[in-house]
Amino acid sequence: MKFDSVEKLLSYGIFTIPEYQRGYSWTEDQLDDLLNDLADVEFIKEHYAGTITLIKSGQEKIGITDLTKYDIVDGQQRLTTFHLLLVSIYHRIREINASEADEVIIKNVLSKGKSLLRLNNKDNQEFFFSLLNEQDINDIKKFTPKSKTQKNLINSRIHFYTYLQRYTSIITLIKIYNNLLSKFKVNVFELEEESEVGLIFETMNDRGLPLSDMDKVKNYLIYLTHRLNEKTLAKEINKKFGEIFTELMEIKNYSITRIENQFLKHCYIVYSGDNKDLSDVPKKIKTQLIKQREIFVKKNLFDNDTAQREKKIKEIKDFNNFLHKSANYYSAILNQSFDNEGVNNSFFRLETLGKIETFLPLYLAILNNKKFKPEFLIAINEILEVFTIRVFVFGNKKGNTGNSALFELAYKVFTNQINFTELKKELRNLIEKNSNNSDLKKSIVNIGAYNSVNHYSLKLILLDYEYFLQGESVTKFDIGAIKDLIHNSKISIEHIAPQTILPGVKPMENINLLGNLVLTFNNAGLANRTFISKKNTYAKSNFASERELVEYDDWNDKTILERGKKIQKFIMEKWKP
Repeated sequence: MKFDSVEKLLSYGIFTIPEYQRGYSWTEDQLDDLLNDLADVEFIKEHYAGTITLIKSGQEKIGITDLTKYDIVDGQQRLTTFHLLLVSIYHRIREINASEADEVIIKNVLSKGKSLLRLNNKDNQEFFFSLLNEQDINDIKKFTPKSKTQKNLINSRIHFYTYLQRYTSIITLIKIYNNLLSKFKVNVFELEEESEVGLIFETMNDRGLPLSDMDKVKNYLIYLTHRLNEKTLAKEINKKFGEIFTELMEIKNYSITRIENQFLKHCYIVYSGDNKDLSDVPKKIKTQLIKQREIFVKKNLFDNDTAQREKKIKEIKDFNNFLHKSANYYSAILNQSFDNEGVNNSFFRLETLGKIETFLPLYLAILNNKKFKPEFLIAINEILEVFTIRVFVFGNKKGNTGNSALFELAYKVFTNQINFTELKKELRNLIEKNSNNSDLKKSIVNIGAYNSVNHYSLKLILLDYEYFLQGESVTKFDIGAIKDLIHNSKISIEHIAPQTILPGVKPMENINLLGNLVLTFNNAGLANRTFISKKNTYAKSNFASERELVEYDDWNDKTILERGKKIQKFIMEKWKP
């Protein structure tokens, strides 16, 4: 191990990020931490900036110079960020005074038209190279990122540009540059082979982010292959984990560490059948799934017991392959990217209701079982939607209600202990066990839905009621598909009796009940007007749920409850077990 400055590190040569590494993931939080450290280092001798782990991979000639090439095993996030920051400093100096922008600043970033850091796929590398070379930030803002990696890269470049705009003195910018290169210090490990990574770096943080459980498991599996002397298997694990990281990184609306940890937990539940005390899944894998103890107890096990050795190799391969397949399924579920649009729509509805994560282990089990076809998910999701509406939305049950039973069903599906018909029956039984019709009816009518039900869940329920009324109505309008309407900001939830009471108007108790809520395209136009003054607008609406309000002569607490019971009847029928 060496303790080097960033300047010394960058002078090593050419750095390549292998395909098995995850994409660039730093966001504003990590960038700001780096910039704050850079500001503070002005007053101290040096700053420890983390660990970089390398494997020498060959030589490459650029011009007349032979440069050593290194694969970055650990620390690629930091190294990528250093390159972006250095080039941002260089372009800022050029912006102030082009004649003073010395290319020595980027001598270890770009050389003779080539980047000295190579990203892990061709598209990302071309995007990165463009970011390094383009000075005009307005042109950079026109770039179209095609992945989360590219989005994070462009955001970092723009973030550094914005930060450096506060500095108008080239002397100050040069000082920042010098502090980064000379005062930022890193531990540099050079390994002989990839399998050593798991042996040394099981607790290492390669991203400046909390180390994910997936990193720990990957390193553990590689460590096992090191003990088994299975270099080919180590490479296979690296390759497949790289693809897993890429797949999970493309899942929308989730932080990377959260999605990786959640994914591993759900995979463990399905694969092992264990759903108790899941606070440390990597430890469970080591002690119960692919047991570490067996290796430590029998040091020469794999020299003298071929059958046991092959069993251990199979354990590792099977679990690695399961994680790899499951990452594709996980991404398809959360991004709704199945070939079957009916499946995607069923997942969209559950996502809108905010409970899709509850059922993810069951989905993984279904998709990993060849006897279950992907289209079976439509019927399963219809039942799980009933569960969500009755147990969570209007049943007011705790968020973990039914979890143990659902996890046990997932394991049964994965291990072929239950078929499709039996699964549907078990899920319906679970609904019956956790919901009561009498209580549910009261809750639908009397719950303060506007404040207690998630906005998008409420919108979905009111849209389904609208589709029902359109089917019953003589006058029909094509209002569009539910996917387009849910996130359409022009469609809002209107209080029929307004929340803000006009002077002289008697206040009502049931303002926020379901019976007082209706979808509208014209919330601003209706505003806080009285019911009588709104009726003409309601009569002209494309929404049948607004048009039906015209039938009421007056609007008060009693009529709110009456309409609530009408919607209640629809809900009880649509979402019956």
